[in-house]
Amino acid sequence: MINPAWRPIGHAKVPAKPEGLWTMVVQHVAGPRLLRISVRDKDEAGATVAVKWKFTPTEQCTANGQLRNTACSNALITTAPCGSLIGKVGGGTADMPEAQGAYSGRKVFTVGTYCVVTLASADSGAVFLTMNDAPENFKDHDLELHVFIEEAPV
Repeated sequence: MINPAWRPIGHAKVPAKPEGLWTMVVQHVAGPRLLRISVRDKDEAGATVAVKWKFTPTEQCTANGQLRNTACSNALITTAPCGSLIGKVGGGTADMPEAQGAYSGRKVFTVGTYCVVTLASADSGAVFLTMNDAPENFKDHDLELHVFIEEAPV
């Protein structure tokens, strides 16, 4: 098995309560390539940072989300745990799923604390991250996660 030649493309803070629904972490990527996203316990300066965020005023979780109850009705991605870190390539900061839960023309995925995403040649756009939840619950979110983003050729 060959390990990809990873190249750093950014560090980012992902607030649990963004100004829109999504936080842009990379201005543009174009496939084909691999993206690797990981939650870090240190910021760019090496200072220790939290690896949990609040999805309700009294409940915290890691980027893997609330695993005791995985149903997350009306969430941005209904198949991902509530509170988990999710991502998409393309679109904008206010994107919501369409009636059938699809994001037309965008690649949407669950990140958790670590993921590798394969971008096809047709996949391109900004990379966005956010907490998975129903938009009406974003007012209850708090704190932020620090992520590291890398890319590699396919």
